[in-house]
Amino acid sequence: MTLGFAETGNAWRWATESLQLSAIPGEILQGLAVVSCAWWLLLYLNKWISYRAQAVAELRDPVQASFFALLPESLLLTALSLAPYVPEFALITFWVGSLLNILYASIRLSRFWVSDRSKEHTTPSMHLVYTASVLVNSLAAAHFGYMEFAWILFGMGAISWLILDSVITDRLFTAGLDVRFRNFMGIYMAPSAVAFVAYQEIAKADLNLIVVYALLGYAVFTAVTVVFSLAWLRQQAFAPGYWAYTFGMSTLTQGFLMLYRTAPNPWLYYSSIVLLTLSTVLLLYVLIGTISMLVQRKYYPVPS
Repeated sequence: MTLGFAETGNAWRWATESLQLSAIPGEILQGLAVVSCAWWLLLYLNKWISYRAQAVAELRDPVQASFFALLPESLLLTALSLAPYVPEFALITFWVGSLLNILYASIRLSRFWVSDRSKEHTTPSMHLVYTASVLVNSLAAAHFGYMEFAWILFGMGAISWLILDSVITDRLFTAGLDVRFRNFMGIYMAPSAVAFVAYQEIAKADLNLIVVYALLGYAVFTAVTVVFSLAWLRQQAFAPGYWAYTFGMSTLTQGFLMLYRTAPNPWLYYSSIVLLTLSTVLLLYVLIGTISMLVQRKYYPVPS
């Protein structure tokens, strides 16, 4: 949820700069991102206090453990949300999220090396730990001016993406994906979109347009493939995991808007408007579905 609000807010911030649209939608979404991050942190803290055994079991689960990476990633995006308003606090938040992100990715990778695993444990959720979150870390580092650190992180995330993408694609080609994991495909489309954005954020005026268009190509290719798979994906009923789609879609939109500012042309302009509209509509759809589940008291899992 925090990722969806924050990245759609980032897309609107870029639309304000690149297309001269109103700044209000973007700042409202950034505010919702900050609030949701605080709320989920409190809920997670309560889980460790009140349901410690369940929290420990999740961290030991080969699939569920990947979702802990959402915590540092949420902190990183919250830091970007807060940067224009409270830069000192935003910087502290960035460093907490950044170091936790690197530490957890290293711990999880070591566990994969030394633990017994089955093919069923290979799901797109693995991208959360080693690729998407690390690439978000890199673009956040660039935003706060740590350029060398940003390139180091970009290397970590991009190379991990190339390796893991082949592993996860092999799983999809040879074993498919169980219905209960289908919304993880929203995670699958994220790394290519984040790499597209992160490279532009880090390279800035020194960016190579050939590299940018190459990253754009794969990000669009992945997103279109997900669209063509909608009938298969919708076999899984609406669930909180649908928020994953909002992150990838809004990040792709942000990348288009950034590129339009650098190399303005008509097709980028109209593509950016279409993508911004689709991202906003998708966010509203998932938000309405979330509110409906909350009203029905079906959103939060009942602790065992």
